Amino acid sequence: MVKSFFPILFASLFFLGPKNAGPSFDYKQHLHVTLNERNNYTLESIDDIDYDNEFRLYRYDDLLIDEIASNAFDGFDVNNLVLTNSITHVSSDTFNSSNIKNIRFTGSKEEFDSLNLELNSINVTYYAVDEGFINYWNKNIRPVEKANICDINEKTFNEVYSLYSSLSKEDLAVVNEYEDSAKAKIADSMKELVRVFVDPEPAKKNNEWNQTGAIILIIFIAVLGMTSITIFYLLKTKNLIG
Repeated sequence: MVKSFFPILFASLFFLGPKNAGPSFDYKQHLHVTLNERNNYTLESIDDIDYDNEFRLYRYDDLLIDEIASNAFDGFDVNNLVLTNSITHVSSDTFNSSNIKNIRFTGSKEEFDSLNLELNSINVTYYAVDEGFINYWNKNIRPVEKANICDINEKTFNEVYSLYSSLSKEDLAVVNEYEDSAKAKIADSMKELVRVFVDPEPAKKNNEWNQTGAIILIIFIAVLGMTSITIFYLLKTKNLIG
């Protein structure tokens, strides 16, 4: 069972300080793309401005980028890249010739591995930032409207809780307001999951403890009573009392 300090951590998520530029920054306007043969877009380059050491390549439904050109990050002085899982065409040279040290992928490890990249000393994490968490939620927690989120197992809960607790303040705000296929906000659903998995039946536990305590008390009184009767009988037979 998940440790009892989780409720405190869960409550503290709403007071975390910002860790990076976050989703409020409009990364899209700094992308330079071309239409490709798949009727999607290829990222050719990015504006050379200060991104506070992180750039986020999100999925945009009206500008679906599925490819990155091999020289797209040339001269790109950023160490941290958020990479959308809509990318399906990219070469290892695209990253190895850049200054990128960390890729925060918004999909699964399996999706990333399917890109067949050979990266030199680049750290990769999965289901990252707000987009990544929502991808995880839609795949593993509520994949369809009628899915019961409480049917997940403890391992999945621990995974989603870990992802949730690692979100920055701005990412958390986006995630909390997101409505899934059941039109339920993730903030409300996470509270329900914490209630179910962290302290599933507090009232029942209290009742069980009260019943146990009552039984112990009854047994104690019964034993005390029998002991008193036995002592009284022995004293009586020894003529020590009248």
